[in-house]
Amino acid sequence: MKSVEEMSVSQTELNSKLEPNSEGEVYIAPRNSIELQLAQIWEQVLEIQPISIIDNYFDLGGDSLRALRLFDHIEQTFGKKLSLATLIQAPTLEQLAEVIGQESESVSFRSLVPIQPSGSKPPLFCMHGNGAHVLAFQDLAQYLGADQPFYGLQARGVDGFTTPLNRIEDMAAAYIEEIRAVQPEGPYYLAGFSSGGVVAFEMAKQLHAIGEKVAFVGLLDTFVPGCFKKVTVPEWFSRQWRNFWRFGLKHPAKMAYRSLERKWYVVYWSTYLKLAGSLPYFWHRKYVGYSIRKAMRTYTFQPYAGKLTLFRATEVPGKGWYYYPSGMPTPDDWYTKDPEYGWGNLAEGGLEAHDLPGNHSTILKEPHIQVLSKTLETCLEKARSEVTVEELTQA
Repeated sequence: MKSVEEMSVSQTELNSKLEPNSEGEVYIAPRNSIELQLAQIWEQVLEIQPISIIDNYFDLGGDSLRALRLFDHIEQTFGKKLSLATLIQAPTLEQLAEVIGQESESVSFRSLVPIQPSGSKPPLFCMHGNGAHVLAFQDLAQYLGADQPFYGLQARGVDGFTTPLNRIEDMAAAYIEEIRAVQPEGPYYLAGFSSGGVVAFEMAKQLHAIGEKVAFVGLLDTFVPGCFKKVTVPEWFSRQWRNFWRFGLKHPAKMAYRSLERKWYVVYWSTYLKLAGSLPYFWHRKYVGYSIRKAMRTYTFQPYAGKLTLFRATEVPGKGWYYYPSGMPTPDDWYTKDPEYGWGNLAEGGLEAHDLPGNHSTILKEPHIQVLSKTLETCLEKARSEVTVEELTQA
């Protein structure tokens, strides 16, 4: 990345310019060095040129994967560690530059992110998945409409400073404390994507234990680890042989590399934390994901007194799933899984399941998110109606 001196421009170039582009849209040029450097980063990450300071990151096609690259560049260039959720509150280049330019370094971290806080309906609180951030919920909140308040819960540690939590019970307790600051009393409407569904499940249990009503618990393609058939040693070797013929030598090489890489991460993290007390931003984010996976491995599932609503992706995950850590399902497992994803015996109030187009990695993306949002909206409306009937019955 170029230095400020190398990217110095004349005062005329730094002044705001209003120029229509080829499509007739207004272009406003960077007005100071921060906006100029940030514009160059955006152009590199989004591969779009030129970018106006009033352009919206999401309108330009920005997603969570590009956001990771974007914030790595921001940390390297400006020395600022920011949560990806910053893009939700400051989606334009101008707004993000203003955040970067703030002198204060001591911004208290909150897991609760108001993605769409307005509306007359009861708020929906949605928990992060293994990715730890909530950018993936941006489109879902928009599709649910302006009258549906929507809050995302991001994992502690995504800001690069706070210590990650590695127990589902602790995550649930911490998130309950934050959502009750917004909604002190139930009924609560909870949801979670992937491992976030397990956190929502545990939150519902903890809220129920203290006498609070939970009207809805949505599990967005969330599976209980034990819902997949246990693979015997001969079956495992049979799979590897079959995959060797499907993918060639790169398959065993990639599996070995990923396994050694994960072991190296654990050694690196523990050593670095002992010596330095904290991790660099890039490694800290990876450590958050590791902490979430550890929490999933050690969580003990116990039945929940209420009802659960499961949203199942119907398509097989991509071949990249063959290389996830041990305990994660592979595409082969999709044909042997429990159709209820292991939730049937855990939902004492009943399990309602809905099949959705797309796979685990695409149900929150276009075009599949449109079906998910409509199905979720219908389920929320049903839950609200049941609460109303119950209140009228008790009156």
